[in-house]
Amino acid sequence: MRYTVGVDLGGTNIKVGIVELDGRTIVASDSVKTNAPRSCEDISADIAALIRSLTKKTGISKDDILWIGVATPGIVKNDTVISAVNLGWNNTPFAEILRRITSKPVFLANDANAAAYAEALWGVGQGSPSLVAITLGTGVGGGIVINGNIWDGFNGFAAEIGHMVIRAEGRECPCGKRGCLEAYCSATGLIRETRRMMSLYPDSKMWDICGGDVNAVDGRTAFSARRDGDFAAGMLTADFIDNLAYGISNVINVFQPSVVCIGGGISNEGDALMLPLRDRVMRLSFGLRQGRTRVEVAKFKNDAGIIGASLLGLQEKENENMSVGERICKKFRIEGEVSSCEPYGNGHINDTYKIITKVNGGEKKYILQRINKNVFKRPDLLMGNFAKVTSYLADIIKKEGGDPIRGTLNVIESLDGKSYYLSEEGDYWRMLIFIEDSISFNKVESPEQFYECAVAFGDFQSKLRDFPAEELVETIPNFHNTPDRLRQLNEAVALDKFERLESVMPEVEFARAREEFIGLFEREHAAGRLPLKVTHNDTKLNNILYDKDTKKPVCVIDLDTIMPGYAINDFGDSIRFGATTALEDEADLSKVNFDIGLFELYVKGFIEGADGGLTATELSLLPESAIMMTLECGMRFLTDYLSGDTYFKTSREGQNLDRARNQFKLVSDMEKALPRMHEIVNKYSQI
Repeated sequence: MRYTVGVDLGGTNIKVGIVELDGRTIVASDSVKTNAPRSCEDISADIAALIRSLTKKTGISKDDILWIGVATPGIVKNDTVISAVNLGWNNTPFAEILRRITSKPVFLANDANAAAYAEALWGVGQGSPSLVAITLGTGVGGGIVINGNIWDGFNGFAAEIGHMVIRAEGRECPCGKRGCLEAYCSATGLIRETRRMMSLYPDSKMWDICGGDVNAVDGRTAFSARRDGDFAAGMLTADFIDNLAYGISNVINVFQPSVVCIGGGISNEGDALMLPLRDRVMRLSFGLRQGRTRVEVAKFKNDAGIIGASLLGLQEKENENMSVGERICKKFRIEGEVSSCEPYGNGHINDTYKIITKVNGGEKKYILQRINKNVFKRPDLLMGNFAKVTSYLADIIKKEGGDPIRGTLNVIESLDGKSYYLSEEGDYWRMLIFIEDSISFNKVESPEQFYECAVAFGDFQSKLRDFPAEELVETIPNFHNTPDRLRQLNEAVALDKFERLESVMPEVEFARAREEFIGLFEREHAAGRLPLKVTHNDTKLNNILYDKDTKKPVCVIDLDTIMPGYAINDFGDSIRFGATTALEDEADLSKVNFDIGLFELYVKGFIEGADGGLTATELSLLPESAIMMTLECGMRFLTDYLSGDTYFKTSREGQNLDRARNQFKLVSDMEKALPRMHEIVNKYSQI
């Protein structure tokens, strides 16, 4: 496990949390009063005491903590707090003082920048190259993240979004200027304007909501009254949204970021805020309709400071990529000296780098990967499977007259003769030969491409038909054990930890009604009719490399989930993924349909590629495998939704539920088409 500490230092409280990086969770947190203004030494001592308390409570050794990140108010530059009025600090070397007290690396950022960093890396901006965060609190804060790095300007003053002028000579702002966004869109400004409107409209429902006490007005008062149809509140909130849209549009027109995220208490108003806001921003900002900036609600609420602070060391680690690459590469039997080490690909599980070495005036290319220990609990066993299968495939390809360097992945041994290297930090690394002149695709671009995908995975089964599957280890137990997935769903239903069950009972009953079918493959296996084979378990299009010129399949990749299993599950998963008319999270089920034409195309390609390597039982169950894998995936999405969206990555509320409904709609379509699906399989298999 990789742990860091995140510190959210505020004018009122000091909040400290231990964060597990691979699991993306706050393991434990605690807080004390800031009691500002106080010296940096005193506050640093309190932070150190909280860290000691948390490590003792969790049993996590101080040695297991990689670094401490701190989100602090004020202007920050070069590990120094230039100015923080509510702390009483000026030109304070905060990072140096805390580093001295804790004996740990310390990284420092302005609190709004840290919150933006959390959203960019783990929140609504995950996977996007740029994000601007706007926090609507007592003031209006901002943060800018570009390519994984916080942009704070040459002097630390960047992203003072609250102080852009949106109304010439407008309302007075606490900064002393007039017309600032903060004067109009902070919670403070909204409360002040709510009270003013209440004085003008004594019959407004805003009076009822705050119990007739203007001191009870908060940022929700006007929006609550608006939902009740209050005229004054409607005017007030419309004006608030207009002003916020002006500010966001200015940000978009200057930066054109991938994402603008809105945080702070007002962001909790949901669609009442976001729907009209997005509409106004669309009208006011520049951009092509196909490539517009997304405006989203921030994912992390009160935890944004801790999470963003805990990630600050990653900026430093990105800058260390080259030195890490050079150090780790020396542990493998590669040729030449490392000349380049760059992040590679768009995978979300392992850290992947492309390595180039200089050799006698030429160059060699490799792939270096750090295996994610949170997902794969035993990387050593995983690599045992990986090495056995790729070595076997290389021999088969060579005997067939092919090129084993392009036809399969090739593992480079470590200096001690293993298929991986275990670093001093406890990380597992592997190195592979880079496959030249190859490309991959994230979505099917033509029916022919789907057919070629089927041929490739069928050929994968054919080449491994005689491999003794019992030699492989089940690295992810019960991965495609569909009855166990139903058990997990029933457990989530019984717990209903997030009180979501009532709205999804039709989906739960949909899965439960198929309990007899769900046990089909396990019964066939127990009867000796369905054999265990080597299975890939992630047969998506983007796990095939194609020749960049011919666009023909070259190599099946991403073999981390190679395990003993049922060959038909690989087929079924491909159908689930590819023979549909909509994306996996499409919420409009009228757009979600099973494409029988694509099914037939895949059946033809898979059976041709398998070249006699499938048994009569496996062939007869191919249609059922499509239903089984789609139903299983739907149950997994539904289980995760009931459990609080902790496994599958989400970018919006209800996404896992939409995914589950999407899959169950496909199951219904497939069940209706089952006789025709059997006819198609019989046509190409001649059973």
